[in-house]
Amino acid sequence: PGGGSVAALAGSLGAALASMAANLTVGKKGYEASWAEMSGLAVEAQGIKAELLAAIDADTEAFNALMEAMRLPKGSPEEKAAREAAIEEGYKKASLVPLETARICLEAVKLSRAVAAKGNASSISDAGVGALMARAGVEGAALNVLINLSSVKDRGFALELKAKAAALLSEAEGEKEAALAAVHRSIDA
Repeated sequence: PGGGSVAALAGSLGAALASMAANLTVGKKGYEASWAEMSGLAVEAQGIKAELLAAIDADTEAFNALMEAMRLPKGSPEEKAAREAAIEEGYKKASLVPLETARICLEAVKLSRAVAAKGNASSISDAGVGALMARAGVEGAALNVLINLSSVKDRGFALELKAKAAALLSEAEGEKEAALAAVHRSIDA
């Protein structure tokens, strides 16, 4: 698998851990006040996990479409123009797919943070690992956005996506740090 697919896989693992840690809170004595919230978070995390598992294949498909565009004929000026346009669109799609992966991975980081803040202390480290994995997914996906944008000729498109990737990465870092702080507060208590 390519880096974009692995980033999606990392995020899906983070979401799965957030779901598990939330589920381990539901029904536990002493956590009654957070049962409903944790139950909802667990279901939401499963949905995010499913989206990220689908993103694994979406990344591969985007890459394969780009490779097909590169194999188009280039014998005539018309063929060259058509090939260049297809390659440009291929790189744009190959940038948009991991950008969406980064966005979904950020949601997994946020869920991990919420579970770390209110979840069962016995599984708090799982929420922390979930935040770390999902944060790795955001960064891995952002790297794939950037590498593909380096070949996009539409500079406005490239600058817009670079800014979006940077914003997702910055937010993910803050969420991950907040999750880890909650984990360490619980462990050190």
